[in-house]
Amino acid sequence: MKEFASLYAALDLVESGYEIYPLSANTKTPPKGHHGYLEATRDQNTIVDWFQSNPYYNLGLRLDTSSLLVVDVDVHDSAKNGKDSLMKLQRQGKTLSPDTYIEKTAGGGLHYFFKYTGDKVRQVNNWPGIDLMSDFTAIAPSEINGKPYAPLDGRTLADIKPAPKWLVDKLTVQKVNWTSERAYTTRQKKYTGSLLDEMVTGTTQGNRNAWLTKMIGRLFATGAEPETVYELSCSINERFIDQPLETKEVTTIYNSILKREMKRFERNSIRNSRIAG
Repeated sequence: MKEFASLYAALDLVESGYEIYPLSANTKTPPKGHHGYLEATRDQNTIVDWFQSNPYYNLGLRLDTSSLLVVDVDVHDSAKNGKDSLMKLQRQGKTLSPDTYIEKTAGGGLHYFFKYTGDKVRQVNNWPGIDLMSDFTAIAPSEINGKPYAPLDGRTLADIKPAPKWLVDKLTVQKVNWTSERAYTTRQKKYTGSLLDEMVTGTTQGNRNAWLTKMIGRLFATGAEPETVYELSCSINERFIDQPLETKEVTTIYNSILKREMKRFERNSIRNSRIAG
């Protein structure tokens, strides 16, 4: 990336009414001490301060305050290839406008940008390899390991088209009409119910490691298979934590708790065998 490339892009974006925030150089995570998209701004003095001191910062775009939705099509996992999922959707008559603003990502995937006024969402693997997000995203000219985010065919954010109806319908959440809401909410809540409620409440960046550690421990306590716990841990991180952790951090936390659970299982097995003997 050229020196100050993100600064120049950021100033152009705020002139068009968008809110931006800094990302550490060569990453999709906020710099230490920053709060990601929650501190996104249009204030040019603040932006200049951020990027003049760090001319190679990457650039983040806040989506919800601009009524934008990004369809993230990943291709780095052969088992979850987003382009294959797009083809399957097209065969069902569900297409994404090829004329909207599209960026090629640093990972070789695609970001389709659409106008969207629904609730804020971040849905991981909504279809295999396809994420939906209307909260925040990295944007050009951000660069990771020498590979940049870049618009296709010289397009700009002025080319963004409305989200297709089938996609908006997919994201529309219908409220449940309980026949007796009071009777439901006052019933005895079991362990898993409490866990799910706490999970969906989520947490903020300042507490994410401790919170996710607790969630993973509680998932193991349900008796679920380790593979199930890991998949849920990754999903919880992406959906319910403001500024999700890097996957490698999630894996480190998971492995630590798995090791602890295995030791506990071994101790219990020895104790039970002594009792039985």
